[in-house]
Amino acid sequence: MRSADSSSPQVRVLAEHISDHLSVFVVAENTDAERPANGGLRLLSYDSDATCKADGHRLASLMTNKHSLYGTGFAGGKVVARAANPAAVKDELINVTAELLESLGGAMITGCDLNTSLEDMERLTALTPHVLAAVGSPVDASSATAFGTIGAVEAVLQDSLDQAPAGRALVHGCGAVGGPVAKALIASGWQVFTVDMDSARAQISGATPLDPGSAWWTQELDLLLPCSISGLITAEISAALQVKSVVPAANAPFADPDLAEQMRLRGVRVLPDPLVNAGAVIADSIERFAPEAWKQASPEQVYAFVRQAVRDRASDFLAQRDRGLSVGEALMHVAAGSSQDPIGLSFVLPA
Repeated sequence: MRSADSSSPQVRVLAEHISDHLSVFVVAENTDAERPANGGLRLLSYDSDATCKADGHRLASLMTNKHSLYGTGFAGGKVVARAANPAAVKDELINVTAELLESLGGAMITGCDLNTSLEDMERLTALTPHVLAAVGSPVDASSATAFGTIGAVEAVLQDSLDQAPAGRALVHGCGAVGGPVAKALIASGWQVFTVDMDSARAQISGATPLDPGSAWWTQELDLLLPCSISGLITAEISAALQVKSVVPAANAPFADPDLAEQMRLRGVRVLPDPLVNAGAVIADSIERFAPEAWKQASPEQVYAFVRQAVRDRASDFLAQRDRGLSVGEALMHVAAGSSQDPIGLSFVLPA
């Protein structure tokens, strides 16, 4: 277990643990406890340590963009772990991750991600304080992301979900984020198609489930909401999609980033994913920087704050795009300035 460098100009491996059955890499901006990096703990059966580290660099860079956009007060980071049998290494993973986080002295804070749960975070919190996952709170990070996604949808619709004309939407991935988003659309009168590799999760009351092996992308849609895997939208799918807007809760939903721009040139509104799926990090900002308000707030108050924050920023982004700014220019325009207080400090409960 040791510190390690990487060639990435933005993020690097700050600490690592490598063994024959478990490898763990903390990948983040070079920062400190005054502005800690923040990103979840992801456990997958990557085919090599190199693949695991590469995914860590990709994800940490995405987190850097997300934190910068919303001015959360955090730097970007991710903890990625590789094991041939993820379920068999959970105890060791918790202990190793705690040691790595402790070795960084608060420069990295983690939470839940793929194949890690709130229960895992509770165990990790018993070993290190460098965890933000709403442990002991009724606020759920996935629900925060779902409400942020709904706020992004409202930005596209230019109205609240219950006031905007209903249309046709497809939600790909109906888990802890996509499921609530699909239900919210259905409750507002939308015709919703659902796709999930787990057919039971796609069976949402009022929805039309589609076989994940079918050509689901040939549906005529007002909204496509990728809430599943990275790289979902390939060149073939992108070319065939008949959709007005893409609102991605999934990280890096396009197999090639150029595909998003090609869709924009066809007149499709495509929101950048860090703008959409920031709900959990906004909640993290409240938890860290407004702890008293966080303790007193109801989940509904936190979710409403997240929903409005994402709606406001996504609306501003779309307005800048309509003015003729490029995607990059519009993102720079809406990004929180480095001199601003963390967004969590603006969470104030009514007197």
